[in-house]
Amino acid sequence: MLQSSLHCKVPNGAIDITCLLIFLNASTDAPHFLMEFIQGSPTSIVVLLDLLPRKDLALHPEYIERYYENTQVDKQREKVEELPQARPYRSRSLFLRSTVSLTAILMSIDCGQGGEGTLEEIVRGQLATAARALLQIWLDSCADHTSEMEEGERENMIKRDQIVRSKSIEVDLTSNLPRMFGPDVADRVIAEIQKAFGVQ
Repeated sequence: MLQSSLHCKVPNGAIDITCLLIFLNASTDAPHFLMEFIQGSPTSIVVLLDLLPRKDLALHPEYIERYYENTQVDKQREKVEELPQARPYRSRSLFLRSTVSLTAILMSIDCGQGGEGTLEEIVRGQLATAARALLQIWLDSCADHTSEMEEGERENMIKRDQIVRSKSIEVDLTSNLPRMFGPDVADRVIAEIQKAFGVQ
C-alpha cells in the first residue's frame, strides 16, 4: 500500500496531491485500488478513482464481467459525470491512460471563480460517496479473494504488475517530484518507494 499526501508551493499558488494505491499480491488477479485527488486551486480538483486491471481487458472478457460488470462499478463514474462542474480528465501520459479501466473516474471538477464552497460540497458529497462506494466494491469483490491461475498466467501477471509499478514511478514521480521538492529529496523518496515496490 502506498499512501501519500503532498503539498507544494508553485508560482501561481500551491498544489495538494493525496494518493492511496493498494496493490494486491500474486495470489489473486483482482484489480488494484487507486484513489488520487490533485487540487491546484481552491476551486478546482482532479479526481482519479479506479480498480486498476491486472489483465489485458480485450483478451479477458470474463475479467471485465467479474470485476466491472457484475459489481456495477461504472455507476460511480456515471454519477460523478452528471455534475455540471465535471469534465473528463485526460492525462498527458499515454501510459497512465493505458493502465486504467474503462470504468475509471478521471474527472476535472472546476467550480469557477468564487466556487470554494461549491467545491467543498462536491468533495464532501458526491466525490466522497463515489470513493467510499468504489472502496467498498474493491473490499467486497477484490481484496480478500484468491484466483486459480496457471503458472504461466500468474508469471505474466507478476511481470505486468512490475512493469506498471516501475513505469508509474518513472512517469509520475521521477518527472514531478524533483520540480516540487528538489533533486535530493526527490531521489531519496523515489528510492524508498522503489524499494517498497520491489522495482529498480
